[in-house]
Amino acid sequence: MKATGIIVEYNPFHNGHLLHLQEARKRTQADVIIAVMSGSFLQRGEPALLPKWERAQMAIDAGVDLIVELPFSFATQQAAIFANGAVEILDALGIQSVFFGSENGDAQTFSKVAKLITEQSVQFKAIIRRFLDNKTNSYATAWHAAINELAPDLTLDLAQPNNILGFHYTLAIIEQKKQIEIATMPRQSAAYHEQTPTHHSIASATSIRSMLLANDWKSVRQYVPDTTLTILQKYRETHSFITWQDFWPLLKYQLVITPAKQLQHIRGVSEGIENRLQQAGLHATNFDEFLKNATTKRYSDSRIKRTSLQVLAKQTSPTENYIRLLGMSKAGQQYLRQIKKDITLPLISTASKANPALIDNDIRAAKLYSLAPTLENQFLRDFHTPPYRKKP
Repeated sequence: MKATGIIVEYNPFHNGHLLHLQEARKRTQADVIIAVMSGSFLQRGEPALLPKWERAQMAIDAGVDLIVELPFSFATQQAAIFANGAVEILDALGIQSVFFGSENGDAQTFSKVAKLITEQSVQFKAIIRRFLDNKTNSYATAWHAAINELAPDLTLDLAQPNNILGFHYTLAIIEQKKQIEIATMPRQSAAYHEQTPTHHSIASATSIRSMLLANDWKSVRQYVPDTTLTILQKYRETHSFITWQDFWPLLKYQLVITPAKQLQHIRGVSEGIENRLQQAGLHATNFDEFLKNATTKRYSDSRIKRTSLQVLAKQTSPTENYIRLLGMSKAGQQYLRQIKKDITLPLISTASKANPALIDNDIRAAKLYSLAPTLENQFLRDFHTPPYRKKP
């Protein structure tokens, strides 16, 4: 069976994701689509709007064949770490290709830029350091500027969020020496951060989340599959959607009482960012105000959110990678049986049966997520729930 991998967050699953899924199967002629999905917290340092179990069900009901969790140690980090963890999992699951959406839409351009940087890594790192010497440049800005200087004729705009991730998927495949093909499609209609939809059936996840938080179900219905809408409505009957504001009192408490020297041991804390976080946290009355006060040209809002999340979860070091099953279709189950003996990473179907040391960071993340309002039993659910299986 031919398998194609996709790397996702599905926060929540919408019509744009459905198009991406259908194109992945069509363009790569895949028998099964395997998705690696962030769990309770996401790559930009945000809590997922609703738990991974509902999001996994959305994916399987819409046509994904196998969905697995990207561990917290990878899922909540900058693009390079996020991509490396996801690619390692997909390779362990025997995929032949990775399919992603991008603003660029040309797989050859991604490969050319990634190969060039790999071949000239010493020079590339030196250019990045030079740009970072200007204290107003963020790491992402330095990356983009360094690529433009090293490869001015290769038009790959790494200021665009999907281009950034697609580039790092490609780079991870090359650096890990994986025999995986890449394929991409242009992002359709809705821009990544689009606040107001401009297309009749496709909207960004950002705008859909705004609709959900405003209880604008009439608008949501237009931009998500029926299967997603059903899951969202059922969840909302008994739970609230989760945002950073739900964790703000906990974050402020940690920032106010923790000595700066202790914060320096937290993963992602460097360059004096702990001082910025503490100063902003001391005077802010809500998370949005804190984020606005802490963000600078050097410290992007994503960097602030990711670092704040590490502080809140008290992450000091990464764990080893592994595969946590979240859901599967009949075809996905068949594929898993076919490759099970060849999987090169630990495979976990139920967290309660896993090596505690291996999943320690994810246990802590699940406990943290369960502190959000109306999610009191979420941790026990996360620990004991078996993978979702789509009914025939």
